[in-house]
Amino acid sequence: MTALDWKLLDSEYLFKDAWLTARKDRCITPGGKLVDPYYVLEYANWVNAVAITEDGMVVMIRQYRHGYGQTILEVPGGTMDPDDPSPEFAMRRELLEETGYAFDTLIPLGSIAPNPASSNNLTYMFLA
Repeated sequence: MTALDWKLLDSEYLFKDAWLTARKDRCITPGGKLVDPYYVLEYANWVNAVAITEDGMVVMIRQYRHGYGQTILEVPGGTMDPDDPSPEFAMRRELLEETGYAFDTLIPLGSIAPNPASSNNLTYMFLA
């Protein structure tokens, strides 16, 4: 099987902030095509959970999301803080902050790359 990974030739940070880091990469594909520029957004990892109460209700959060420009209904979750020792710790913190609920059991459901074409982070998913 042929390797599909691109070779990174150069990388330059364009912007760095607590919530967003943007960089411009210069790469070459296995087929020899130069890709310049290729923009990458660096984010902290995220967590989210489908949280079910003892009486079988799914806990949802209604929040305004400026990037999307609307108030939407979503599962609880958020950004992992730099001092969070694990995704589970971050999820427990987010559940308590956003919903007031504390859950005895968090079952890890895995992780996904939410936008791997242009972002470098993972989302860790749980069932609470």
